[in-house]
Amino acid sequence: MLSREKSLSELVAEHHSIGAVLHLFGIDFCQHGNKTLEAVCREKRMSTAPILKEWESMRQQERFSMPELLKGYTVDAIIDYLKNSHRVFMRRRLPYMQHLVSRAQPQNLSSAMQETLDDLKIAFPLFAEDFVRHILEEENETFRYILVLDDALYHRGGLGKAFFAMQKHTMQSIAAHHHDDDDDMRGIRELTRDYATDATTPLVIRVLYSELQRFENELQAHAAIENRILLPKAFALESKVKRLMQEKAGLN
Repeated sequence: MLSREKSLSELVAEHHSIGAVLHLFGIDFCQHGNKTLEAVCREKRMSTAPILKEWESMRQQERFSMPELLKGYTVDAIIDYLKNSHRVFMRRRLPYMQHLVSRAQPQNLSSAMQETLDDLKIAFPLFAEDFVRHILEEENETFRYILVLDDALYHRGGLGKAFFAMQKHTMQSIAAHHHDDDDDMRGIRELTRDYATDATTPLVIRVLYSELQRFENELQAHAAIENRILLPKAFALESKVKRLMQEKAGLN
C-alpha cells in the first residue's frame, strides 16, 4: 500500500514503476512531484482507486512467468497474446519512455551523464521507430505465415493458401532471422552503460533507466515465448502441413 502522506516524487523514488501508471492517467510526476497523489487527484477531479488498482495489476503480472503459462496454449492464442504485448509496447511503454527522455533536463549533471543524456535524446526516437517497424514486420510476415499453416491444418483454411505461402517463407529462414534480432536493446544498454546510476543521479534519470531496464526484461520474456514456445509449435505445424500436402498429392 502506498503512503498517503508522501509526495509523488517520494513515491516514485521508492517505486519507480508507479511513474508509468501515473503517466497512463495523465499525471506527470515531474510536474507534480511535491504534491501527494490524493492532492493531484483532487485537482484533476479523479479518484485514486483506479490508479492504485492499475499499479497492483502491473505488480501481479510481473510475478508470473508467461513463457511457462503459455506452453499449453494453441498457436493462435499465443499469437494473440504476443500481438497484445506489441500494442502495449507501442501505445504505453515506448511513449512513456520517450516522455521521460524529453523530460530529463536536470541541472548540474556530470559531463559524462550530460553527454549520455544528449545522445539518448537522439538515439531513443530512432530506436523506437526501428522497434515499431520490426514488430509490425513480424506481425505481417511471421505471424501471418504461422496462422496460415494453423488454418490449413485445424481451421479448414485450405492447403492452396498454405502452399503459396510456403513458396515465400520457411520456418527455418524465419527462425534464423528472428534470432538475429533478439537483442533489440543492445545499443541503448551500451549507451547508458548498463543503466548505471548512483546516489547523485536525478530522479527522472533513475526512473528512465529503470524503465529501460524493465522494458529490456519484458523483451527478453517476449523473445522466450517466441523462441521456446511459438517457433517450435510453428515448425511442427509446417511439418504436418507438408505431410498433409504429400498425402493429398499421392491420392491424386
